[in-house]
Amino acid sequence: MRHLIALAAGWLILLPQASALDPESYRLQLGNGQQYRLAAKPPALAHPALAAKPYAEEITAAARQAGLDPALVHALIQVESAYRADAVSEKGARGLMQLMPDTARRFGVADAAEARPNLLAGTRYLRYLLDRYDQRTDLALAAYNAGEGAVSRYAETIPPYPETQRYVPAVLERFNEWRNAPAKAIAYAAGTRLISPPTPAAGRPVVASRSSGNVAKGTYTPSRM
Repeated sequence: MRHLIALAAGWLILLPQASALDPESYRLQLGNGQQYRLAAKPPALAHPALAAKPYAEEITAAARQAGLDPALVHALIQVESAYRADAVSEKGARGLMQLMPDTARRFGVADAAEARPNLLAGTRYLRYLLDRYDQRTDLALAAYNAGEGAVSRYAETIPPYPETQRYVPAVLERFNEWRNAPAKAIAYAAGTRLISPPTPAAGRPVVASRSSGNVAKGTYTPSRM
């Protein structure tokens, strides 16, 4: 009996500690943030595929005015609204870049329903977020989706909200596909690489689920257009 008790005690010592099951260990980790910093100057030429996208000229003009790569703005719009200028979320986010009214007014636009004002305010907001997070596209996108306060609450990392954990890689995937330089595979989680992903189902405007900042817009399926 003593031998059995000693053997059982030994197995208990070898069992994983509770901290090994800490949910934090399952949060999206994008590695060294340096690789997500934008170049100081956007590319001079847009990806040829972007010329055929809806509102291509307006998106390029707004992006250039804000000092952004048009490919990044296209990627965000694809995931946010699938290029639907009339998209309205349940929480009131509107237009191509799904801006909340307060965010639109914060960046000089009274009515974000029209495409051009929506693009102007949205690109200004994205520019602000990139500057705030030292050109880190991953953190800027996380803040665009979940709100700046959420990123701050989680020590300047991507918040562990399931939607935001899907949103950031989805936009980065499109950005890598459409930027001038050849797309580089990025490991978004252990054992997962977005290399030649299968064509997803057609997307739809997403639905807002929170109300802090220009918050996450709800469950979505990114689409290709």
